[in-house]
Amino acid sequence: MKKRIGQDRGQDHHHPTAAVSLRQMADRLAGLSTAQWGRYAFSREPLEGKFTPEQMRVYTEKADACGRQWADRMAAQYGTRTPRLLAQAMGLKVEEAQTPVGGGLVLFAQFVQPDTVTIFTDCIQKAASIQEESGCPLLLPDRLREILLGHELFHAVEERYPKEIYTRTEKIQLWRKPFSNLSSIACLSEIAAMAFAARLLDLTVSPYLLDVLLVYPYDQAAATGLYEEICSLAECVPS
Repeated sequence: MKKRIGQDRGQDHHHPTAAVSLRQMADRLAGLSTAQWGRYAFSREPLEGKFTPEQMRVYTEKADACGRQWADRMAAQYGTRTPRLLAQAMGLKVEEAQTPVGGGLVLFAQFVQPDTVTIFTDCIQKAASIQEESGCPLLLPDRLREILLGHELFHAVEERYPKEIYTRTEKIQLWRKPFSNLSSIACLSEIAAMAFAARLLDLTVSPYLLDVLLVYPYDQAAATGLYEEICSLAECVPS
């Protein structure tokens, strides 16, 4: 999970809006549906613009189902839903590092092939400083570690089962004759990873809200701009 600070489209507005508190942002984001988060995910997709609203809805549903199904499959296979124990059972190394910030990129966690997940504690410490203000339990240090690890575990699963996991097998045909070009849809992996973590940990809200809340301690303006953009995108999705 990563976020580039200061370069999200939501920060490109020039007219300041009424101040929104961190708790208001957290509460509003907690109420968004899977389909609404899917629209946000597709707004970051390299192939953005090549999908109809209906296609985005269907792809989102399938990617979300993929994440949940593989969470259940891995939990059943290894006998645990605890991310750290699951990582251990899968033979993965889980490391922690303090400072992920560089060049405007805030890194929350990452999976590096073939077997290493790194959790960056800088964002966990900063999240703890705003947890009470936000009222969001996902920002509690132990919970946040679990969510970040759960998300990255899905990417490890993708690497192990590339020929049978939906996020790798689904392709879009960009053009036909005289040559056919089939391309993967990158955002499906992120949608599924969020669903995987949520299913493992029995979360009642989408971990996608961390895209905003984890940015907030680094850059309040960027987080607010991103929040406004997500809300605007969500309004385009039928409830």
